[in-house]
This record gives sequence, structure tokens and C-alpha cells, in this order.
Amino acid sequence: MRPSFAQIPAALYRTRCVPLACTVLLLAACASLPPPTAELDAAQQALARAEAADADQYAADALASARAGLQRAQAAMARGRADEARTAAVAANADADLARVRSAAARTRADLQQQRQEVAALQARMKLEPGPAGANPLDIGLPAGTPEQRLQALEADPRLNPFAQYERLQARQAVAALATVPRRNLAPAMMLAERRVGIAEQAARIEAARRDIEQLANERNELRVEASRRDADRAMAEAEQLRLQAQIQAEDAARARAQAEQADAVLEGAQTEQQGKVDAARAKEAALARKEAELVAGAKLPPVRQDARGEVFTLAGDAFAAGQAQLTKPALASLKALGIYLTAVPGGSVQVLGYSDDQGKPAANQALSARRAQQVRASLVAAGVARSQVSAQGRGAASPVADNRTAAGRAKNRRVEIVVAKTQ
Repeated sequence: MRPSFAQIPAALYRTRCVPLACTVLLLAACASLPPPTAELDAAQQALARAEAADADQYAADALASARAGLQRAQAAMARGRADEARTAAVAANADADLARVRSAAARTRADLQQQRQEVAALQARMKLEPGPAGANPLDIGLPAGTPEQRLQALEADPRLNPFAQYERLQARQAVAALATVPRRNLAPAMMLAERRVGIAEQAARIEAARRDIEQLANERNELRVEASRRDADRAMAEAEQLRLQAQIQAEDAARARAQAEQADAVLEGAQTEQQGKVDAARAKEAALARKEAELVAGAKLPPVRQDARGEVFTLAGDAFAAGQAQLTKPALASLKALGIYLTAVPGGSVQVLGYSDDQGKPAANQALSARRAQQVRASLVAAGVARSQVSAQGRGAASPVADNRTAAGRAKNRRVEIVVAKTQ
């Protein structure tokens, strides 16, 4: 939830409230005011905030109006027409704020829809009855009437009253100015009041929707944890069932051996079948552990293959900054998932091997590959893997997996392999 108006730092409050305070003074006695440099600065800042909020995409008309108003204000200022410049700057400020909240509403609507879809998908997967779908706060109807009546309706609405404290204060100031404004300035003052009330209405709906998004995100995370727990419970039950079946088969085979020489063949077949089931159960348990690790870490494990050494996970060269050993954020998240996976399943030793292409000096390549391997080892240890279980080594340009004469081949050779030894 956004901070209340009372929590806004005094300096920021003074800076952002300049346009409205000056508007009240402008409507009451324009001739006594200083040059409108503060209003122009505030309008420029409001326009920058709207552009940063993607208003070009979601509120192009309001943004264009704000830009045109700021240009008119700057032109009037250059001609020495301070009152005209002040009025245009204040209007441009309001147009920019309107563009910003419209853009925020569009993006918030998309976020809310995505959260609802993710929660519904998890509920369907877990065969849970979905709860009643609440109304979208962004779809709450806008009341008709004067700016004062609309503002009163907003403040009386219990669904929206806790939100948009700062925007509602701006709206109250703009509405209050209507009582003292000269008749000749009534039209721009009324337009400003309508803009500020509209901004407050939209901002309150946005904050209410964001509160719903936070609640949905919490619900989604709880569902993910529950789904993972159920998967693990099913895997454990299946593994126990296989274990019991294996025990029964082993006892039957032992009795058969005691009866006749021919039982050896039967026993061998049963053992082979049992080993296949155990291997299948282990593979399924490992797959579930991978999935749970990816859910917890919020990232995929690095690509993996099997060879004579065991499981081999590979980080490509783009996992590091160019020519450096610092891991990128996606690579760190992927290694976190790998670390969680390695601590969840029984495994042997873990060897981290850094490689480079053959470009540059061999000594530099050797040193860089060693630093990268050490960085990966540190990330795995930070994720929970026992330090004694992991070793790291840089091998430079040794053991290329592709042709170093091409850019694509060199990219494949710049890699770090995490080798998890097979367990018996």
C-alpha cells in the first residue's frame, strides 16, 4: 500500500504541492505572484514521471496534451507573460499526472489478471474449488456530477477511502480554489479541478487493485508450496510401495534359491526387475527434487546431461560478465536452484570445472576459468551444498567441445561444468 500523505517527507511535499498552492494564489491574485519557475519545474518533473511510467504506450493523448501545455508555458515565459505561463504549466502538470495514472491503471490491470490466472491454474492442478472471484477495483464505476460531488463520493466510498491520500489532497485544494477564483479564470480552474479529481479517483482504484495483487501473490505462493508438498508426499508413498514390493520379491527369491539350482535364474531376473524399479523411483524422486528446487528458487536448473562421470550441468559463457568472473543475476538464481536440488537428493562429490576458448594468452585464460569455477563453487556452497563436497578447478582452453575457429564454437567452449559424481 502507498504511504499516506502524512508520511511523505516534508521536502517532497513542498516540491510536489507547489503547483496547487500557486494555482490557488494564481486564481485569487495572479499579478502579485513571482515568475512561475517553480510551476514550470514541477510540470517538467511530472512529465518525466509520466514518460517513465510508459504513458506513451497507455495514455498517449493525455501525455501529448501535457507536452503541448508545457511548450505553451515555456513559450509564454519566454515572452514575459508570466500569468499565462503559470496557468499553462499547472495544467500541463495535471495532464502529465493524469497520463501517469492511466498508464499505471493499464499495467496494474494486466498484473492483476496474470495473478488471477496463475492462482486459478494452481487451484485446478490441485483440484481445489476456486473461491468467489472478487470485483476488479479498477472497474468500480466513476460517479457523475461536479468535481466537489465526485470528490465527496470518493471519500465516502469505503472500498476506496483508505487510498490515494496525496492525490485526494491535491483534488481538495483544486476544488477549494473554485470558491475564490475570479470569473475570468473559472474555466481553467474548473478544468484543473476535474483533472485532479479524476486523478484521485484513478489513483485510489490503482492502489486498491495493487492490494488485491499482493493478496493474490501470497495465495499463489502458498498454493505452490502446498502443491510441492503434495508431489513430495506422492513420491514418498510410491517409493515406499516399491520398497515393500522389493522386499517381498527378495524373500521369494531367497526361498526359491533354497529349493533348487534353477532358482538362480529366477532370482537374477527378479533382482534386475527390482533394480529397474528402484532406478525409476530414484529418477522420479530426482525429477521431483528438481521441480521443487526450481519452484523454491524461482529459476530453472542449468542444462544437464549424463555421461560416464555422472550428471553434468553446464553454465554457458553468458552466465558471466564479459571477461570477468562475476555471475549474472539469472545465473545466480539458476545456481541457487541447483544448490537446493543437490542438498535434497543423495549424491557424490561435486566438481566445478571452468573452461575458456583459445583466444588470448593461455595464462590469462587459465586464470579466468579458475576464478569462474571458484565463483560457481561459492554460489553452490551459499545455496546449502557442503563446502567439503565441492571442488573447483580452472582448465583454460583444454577440452574444447566445439570449433574455436568460429564465434559460435568459441561461445560453446566458454563454459563451466558442474559434475555430480554417480552414487552406488
